Amino acid sequence: MMELRIIQMSSMMKTTLVSSTLALGTLAFAASTSSANVYSYDDGVSNITLGPPRSFEQFGDIDVLWGNYFHTEAATEEITTISFELGSLSPNNQVALWIYDDADNDNDPTNATSLFSMTIDNPLTGLGQENIVNIANLAVSGGFFVAVSHLSELEYDNNDNPDYSSPARYDPDARADRSWFYYGSFGDLPNAGYGTRMDGPDVPIPGAFAIRATTVPAPSMLILSSAGLLLGARRRR
Repeated sequence: MMELRIIQMSSMMKTTLVSSTLALGTLAFAASTSSANVYSYDDGVSNITLGPPRSFEQFGDIDVLWGNYFHTEAATEEITTISFELGSLSPNNQVALWIYDDADNDNDPTNATSLFSMTIDNPLTGLGQENIVNIANLAVSGGFFVAVSHLSELEYDNNDNPDYSSPARYDPDARADRSWFYYGSFGDLPNAGYGTRMDGPDVPIPGAFAIRATTVPAPSMLILSSAGLLLGARRRR
């Protein structure tokens, strides 16, 4: 069985933080706001983090990648922003953002194709600390996967015990069957050393990652929609 390191905040701390995250709202999957769609599974209180366990010392530094699988409401949409929250990071203090297209739309991103990636230095960490990345003109259709990766470095505490960062932040009260976690991926999911859905048998506390995507209809879809409205208006005359 593959090991995962889970770090859970106290229930008291979670209760205290609920009121401070109301500004995020309760983000429902594909909740429509005007012409934009916000794709999310967490409720803004993602109080558990995940990373490699100490028993992985023999492997040295370990690259981890985690993300959420979404389906577009329209045939084609354009991503405008990605937001995410993080747990603890290694001294490199760097993450990468990835967006994948999954041609078979099967809710499993392992064979998905990378559309976009970028490196982010010194991102915000901690519960409620939201990193927001603007994305320009990136079209997605059907199933798409939004992920974050981080090189979790092997460290040692004052007693010479091995330790790793716990970078992936998630919500244990959200649906877990659309969130995935990988070891040794470096963004190349088909060749990852290990991958699991977040409701799999290796996951002691299931949940959904604090990663969200905002999209708008693709320009071609807006044109078709406008043409349909105009046609409808003419028929009613």
